[in-house]
Amino acid sequence: MLPRNQRQEALSRAYVRAIAAQAGVICTALETDFGFDLLLRAVILAGQQYWDGGAQVEVQLKSTTRAAMQETSLVYDLEVRAYDLLRQVRVGRPRILVLVVLPEEESQWLTQSEDDLILRRCAYWMSFRGAATTASHTTVRIAVPRANVFSVESLQRMMAEEIQESTS
Repeated sequence: MLPRNQRQEALSRAYVRAIAAQAGVICTALETDFGFDLLLRAVILAGQQYWDGGAQVEVQLKSTTRAAMQETSLVYDLEVRAYDLLRQVRVGRPRILVLVVLPEEESQWLTQSEDDLILRRCAYWMSFRGAATTASHTTVRIAVPRANVFSVESLQRMMAEEIQESTS
């Protein structure tokens, strides 16, 4: 059996892939990982043909059972290396953090029946582009707005904005 952290990571990938599939967005695992786990690519309909829309977003994927849930945000300690990658300004495509929050009790992570497949809790996203440097050498405490749910709608909106920006 895989170790707990590997199962957490696999469920996180499944979460993002499920949202991307429902949103009509291509989700690709990067063969070589230098800080980003997944690449999301827009698909557009032109006439009667579907095309790769060109707009892409790099995803740094994290999973936790210990995020501090506050009224309007969740607090998480992100490694400085990941934070520095996410906050870079001069990059070819947007970069986001997707933080998947799972219940502490592993038996509650996922349940299945003939009618449902339920992955519990939620994923949130955040862009750190242009964020300030940190004096810390290990972790930086971040507050991700709870309004930033990584959902079908938020992903579609994000990709539409990227398509518009790449064509202007």
